[in-house]
Amino acid sequence: MINLIISIYRRFLRIIRAFKLAFVKSSVCNQVTLEGKEHQFSLKSRACLLDGAKKTNIVLRHHAEMFGSLVAYGEGKIIMDEWSKIGENSSIICTNKVYIGKDTAIATGVTIIDNNTHPTNARDRRYMRHTSHGSLERSNIWAASAEINIGENVWVGSNVRICKGVKIGDNAIIAACSVVTKDVPANSIAAGNPARIVKENYDINTKSIFPL
Repeated sequence: MINLIISIYRRFLRIIRAFKLAFVKSSVCNQVTLEGKEHQFSLKSRACLLDGAKKTNIVLRHHAEMFGSLVAYGEGKIIMDEWSKIGENSSIICTNKVYIGKDTAIATGVTIIDNNTHPTNARDRRYMRHTSHGSLERSNIWAASAEINIGENVWVGSNVRICKGVKIGDNAIIAACSVVTKDVPANSIAAGNPARIVKENYDINTKSIFPL
């Protein structure tokens, strides 16, 4: 009898989770442009369009896995290319442009932000403090920004922060908890705060596990 009750309860939880996931997916899809099919979402998936941003500002291509949050301000453009992934509790905050290349995997707790969020001028910041929450004056669009480009097959570890203007080359690895302020060449490993290149051409002497 107890086993039957447990089984029914577990089935009930699965139904509730499926209902919640369908709701989240519907909400996200209303805020983004989907290209291709087989896009993946989680209960923590979020998409937000602010200060005039449109649905076309966020693009998810074939089989993109969006488990985190994507926020576009104004003319900001976020593109997740085919088979790319952003993990739960990770976020992309964009006023300029952020591109995530094919097959790139972004772990949990990662922040990718292409702007400074606030002006560097002290008088401007003081003025913002005296405006109402949600007002245009408090928008990220007034802060300095620069495009972020993350290449193909990049692995970004947990709790990394990638700052404005950074370009990360194909196949690069960013170690967990790194703060990336400068470009990272292809086929290299970067680690630390600020992140530095700790190994180049790391895969020259490695043997593939899987048949290609």
